[in-house]
Amino acid sequence: MTAQERQRIEALLDTRVEELVRMRAALRRAVEGMRESELAHLDNHPADADLHEHEVDETTHLFLDEEERRIAEARRALSDGTYGVCLACRKPIPGERLSAMPAAVRCLDCQRHFEGSHRQHIL
Repeated sequence: MTAQERQRIEALLDTRVEELVRMRAALRRAVEGMRESELAHLDNHPADADLHEHEVDETTHLFLDEEERRIAEARRALSDGTYGVCLACRKPIPGERLSAMPAAVRCLDCQRHFEGSHRQHIL
């Protein structure tokens, strides 16, 4: 990997982290707006509304946390020279996939297998 390619990937990862920060801030503003809305408690018990807000907030934060973890993992791979190599099959991850998802650590086939087996464990 050339220095220019590495800088491009780092810039893509930095941009995505900035997007995640903006998403978290927007989420906080939206939750605050829901709490302050005139209609926030109509037809809902206040405890039900708070529980729903908490569940939505928690789920969204889990997804954002997972993406931040993947970005950190991609940065580690960049620093140790394994970026672009699938964690599962050890084959190169196609450039198209890395362009679309710079934080990808598995090729598409291995990612599908990983998600399928992970989903079965959850269910």
